[in-house]
Amino acid sequence: MKYLTHIMQYKKFILVLPALLFLIPLSSFADGSGSIAVTLTYTNGDTADYWPVSFKIYQDSSQTPYKEIESVTGNPFNIVSLPMNHQYKIVTYANSMYSSVTYVNLQQPHQDVTIKLPIPGGMRINAFYNDGLTPIANATVYVRDGQLNKTWGHGPTNADGNSLRFWIEPTTYSGDHYVVDIHIGDHLVYSTSPVYLRPGISQEIKITTNWPPIVNSLVTVTVFNAQSHAVVPSDGKFLVSLFDSVGNKVSDSPVTPRGDAYFSNLKIGDYAFKVTRTTDNSEWATANMTEDGTITSIKIPPTQKAPIVTPTGPPVTSPIVPPTNNQAPKPIPNCNCVAFRLDNVQDYWLDDVQIKMVDSFDSKGAGITVGIIGKAFGNDTKLVNYLKSKTGSLDIAIGGWSFEDYTTLTKDQQSVLLQQSKTKISNMLGATPTVFIPPYGKTNNDTLYAAASNNIKIISGTPLVISSDLSENISSYPANIFSGVLAQNTNQSMLDEKIMSSIKDTVHASGYTIVTLNFQYYAQDNGTVKTNVPDMQKIQDLQSLIDTIRSSGYHITTISELPNSFKPQVQWTTSVDQWSQDKISNVDLLKSMVQQGTIQNTNATTIPSWVKHNANLHATGQISDDEFLNAIQYLVKIHAIR
Repeated sequence: MKYLTHIMQYKKFILVLPALLFLIPLSSFADGSGSIAVTLTYTNGDTADYWPVSFKIYQDSSQTPYKEIESVTGNPFNIVSLPMNHQYKIVTYANSMYSSVTYVNLQQPHQDVTIKLPIPGGMRINAFYNDGLTPIANATVYVRDGQLNKTWGHGPTNADGNSLRFWIEPTTYSGDHYVVDIHIGDHLVYSTSPVYLRPGISQEIKITTNWPPIVNSLVTVTVFNAQSHAVVPSDGKFLVSLFDSVGNKVSDSPVTPRGDAYFSNLKIGDYAFKVTRTTDNSEWATANMTEDGTITSIKIPPTQKAPIVTPTGPPVTSPIVPPTNNQAPKPIPNCNCVAFRLDNVQDYWLDDVQIKMVDSFDSKGAGITVGIIGKAFGNDTKLVNYLKSKTGSLDIAIGGWSFEDYTTLTKDQQSVLLQQSKTKISNMLGATPTVFIPPYGKTNNDTLYAAASNNIKIISGTPLVISSDLSENISSYPANIFSGVLAQNTNQSMLDEKIMSSIKDTVHASGYTIVTLNFQYYAQDNGTVKTNVPDMQKIQDLQSLIDTIRSSGYHITTISELPNSFKPQVQWTTSVDQWSQDKISNVDLLKSMVQQGTIQNTNATTIPSWVKHNANLHATGQISDDEFLNAIQYLVKIHAIR
């Protein structure tokens, strides 16, 4: 009987085995790897901000991290490419401060875990001069960690010397601390450390610097002539004007027969001097100075060289050139376009949500760029087949092989991973990606050459300086709106308003906008973890956002199409830009525009002075090429330009 019982149990097992095999995801057979979806909450149960969070993942009893996630890109966040049947220790850091440790025994292809973080503390800086009573207004406060030296918050001080309140991770682990820097201008910095922060409460941090509120010492400015001697009456009469760091005039001082001008009762900060020879109203020289309470004299030769400063204390750092009010910024090419980027697309995890988000753009006839993690993609037939059916309208990008930091790899290693990702994605979807979205946005010079060798045309990470030998092959289009960060502690209506406001600002500043999307935000929440069910209200609001962007006059494109979206700058605009800055004369401008065929041949030499105001508006993008050119042509026609 015992033998027959074993036989029957064996037969039942054989019958059940096919069904069990069907339930096991294919990825477990493909590479024996799984993933852990981490949901971050605070100890009071509220959803945690993810932008300052990083992980170190240790396998079994190893003391060396198996994987490091330097910047979490969503909440929840999926840690991919973890070999199964191992125990993992996940050490969590926020703002580079130790937060918690969690253990996961990975026995199945996908597991969820909730990690609780300490409630942030609120730090507000009260900055004072060395008397401890006079507040420092209009300074900039930076808060950085004392471990990795990363800046986690910055902002100006108000009239009372108070900064914004920075809600950041408390210092609960021995040795963890913050450093606070107070900046006045570009060169004066006062640092305080260690600064500790308790969880869940507001703290006022008073910092008394070593700077005086007013410099009582007289500052003597000596003006020199070309023979390196102090100017004398035979050189002419001179006036020295003093400007603050934003170009506002502080005061004037005539130069004495001995070549000296005098200034007193100055505040700490950056200053610029302009020397004018009043005999013929010509500019004699300019110079810069950083007053830290020790500067008593400055010598200004009749050149544009840096001034010779005679300090009575520590040396001052390199001189600055403050902004002037008569220089228009260089025109920025503008495509008036918006591209959306869906990051970290991967098998199984919230795949219905990923599909619904792509479908939201497809149903509106709008393009979207999809960044795929190569190693974590290809076994989820539902997701693969859907994306394959949409490749005609989708822009496919590489999002890394297993979400690794490329800056830790050699050029050859980076090239191999890009080739692996490109080949796999191309084989699975029938579309060859030419856009690379580097994990954590991090790249180095080797990344550029690795990308070029794999025919990658665009890198969408942090801003890059591309060398001349690669400029024909590689373009850099960094993302400039991170909706996941904007979405923290806000509702969808407010999020859309923030995105629209940011689009307006970034298009004006950069000429284009790339908005990143996190599919986790668009998933329903059961109170503990995100579920694989789209939040249809948020999906509908996303579609409404697409309509609002278009109705506001912006064009929705994809990252790979961005280079084709910019109109080449018309040649005559360079001449107008130079003229607006007084770099060329009226005659030179008109001659250039005649040669370029934009206006009829004319002997005119005079342009109404108010036209320069229009040129400045054109230079800053406030009026279009056509508007400015039509106005010039009309003024020539009616002989207002004569």
